[in-house]
Amino acid sequence: MKILPLIFSITLITIEVPADTVNFNSYFINAAAAAKPSVVKIIAFKKEKLDGVVKLNQIAYGTGTIIAKSGYIVTNYHVVKNGDQFKAIYNDGAYDEFQLFKNGKYYVADYKTDIAVLKISDNGEENFVPIKLADSNILNEGEWVLAIGNPYGLKQSITAGIVSSKGRDNIGFTDIEDFIQTDVPINPGNSGGPLINLKGEMVGMNTAIRSVSGGYQGISFAIPSNIVKQVCFDLTAYGRVKRGWIGFIARDKNIHQSDDIKSVEILSVIHNSPAEAAGIKQNDIVKKIDDEKIDSLGRLIKVVGSKSVGSKIIIQVSRNGKIIDFKLILREKDEYVKIQGELEQLFQSYGLEIDEDASNRHIVVTSISPRGPYKEIMEGDVIVAINNNRISSLENFIEKYRLAERIINNITVLRDKKTYDIYFEDSRKKE
Repeated sequence: MKILPLIFSITLITIEVPADTVNFNSYFINAAAAAKPSVVKIIAFKKEKLDGVVKLNQIAYGTGTIIAKSGYIVTNYHVVKNGDQFKAIYNDGAYDEFQLFKNGKYYVADYKTDIAVLKISDNGEENFVPIKLADSNILNEGEWVLAIGNPYGLKQSITAGIVSSKGRDNIGFTDIEDFIQTDVPINPGNSGGPLINLKGEMVGMNTAIRSVSGGYQGISFAIPSNIVKQVCFDLTAYGRVKRGWIGFIARDKNIHQSDDIKSVEILSVIHNSPAEAAGIKQNDIVKKIDDEKIDSLGRLIKVVGSKSVGSKIIIQVSRNGKIIDFKLILREKDEYVKIQGELEQLFQSYGLEIDEDASNRHIVVTSISPRGPYKEIMEGDVIVAINNNRISSLENFIEKYRLAERIINNITVLRDKKTYDIYFEDSRKKE
């Protein structure tokens, strides 16, 4: 049997790409090219001592963004918080070490916004390429944006999408939330990388995803560049963020049980606070701050967080059916100098902030980090005992805390006239 060869006839079709499509692609290409030199991969190491020899074990990776010619890099606090030493890898494959800050660490951080700053050794040459920070307030919903980062350790990956929403709060990722929501695909390793516009300017810092699987599922969140800029300035200038403080604890409360309309009720006013001085009281309902309607606790935190120390504000409240305006000046919270370190460590280890109530000097939980490990505690809880030891003042709490070597096994709290015993697992055992 004779086999005949098959003959194919191939017709070549030339497809012309419209000029506007070419131009559109160039925006993405040019934006990525402009931002890439400012993006680094951050590797975090943990020191481990075995048989007298110190070894560095890689424990995490993430992304950092260069924000100054002198070598300052911004990233997320959760990228660096468990590391002892770090390495920055540039887009060309070169790498560098970081300098120690005055606090003895390689970073300074603001835990409430999940932002940290590191500094590369620059030898005084200031030859790093900083990214340009855009005004995130003029970012529009529906606007195209790109993310640059190191998902799963894959260096310099670029993804794109649009801005889905702005001003997202009550998400549960950080203590102070004002997120840009996008549909830009990001994954573990993207944290700390820039969200850029089509000019290659940073409009946000990629921080988190909403996911069931642990991978990207269509929703991602970035910290607005205006918040990143202000926090980085304070961290590098003062070593902390100078944040305005009112001095009361509040909660969301349904106005009617049958609907979702909420109000913000004051649970407790803190001793020696601007709120106490102004005359604000427990059970007041916050209506407005400087003519901005307050309809949720997240909204209140966001509005106050946008005010600088020294700002004069007007708080409108409802009390027994009457509307009252209070004028006050925001100031930094007065920390007890002798116990400041313990208060900071308490927040870092257990996600708790505490203070004294103005009316009865009880020790109340004023803030709970959404990243904290203990969900049974609630803001406004009155702490009456720590490790089965009764307490009578803030200083007394810290004294018992120190004697326990900063380990809390259990606390007893008073909530709605009922007493609850809450048992802890030492968070330091988890690290």
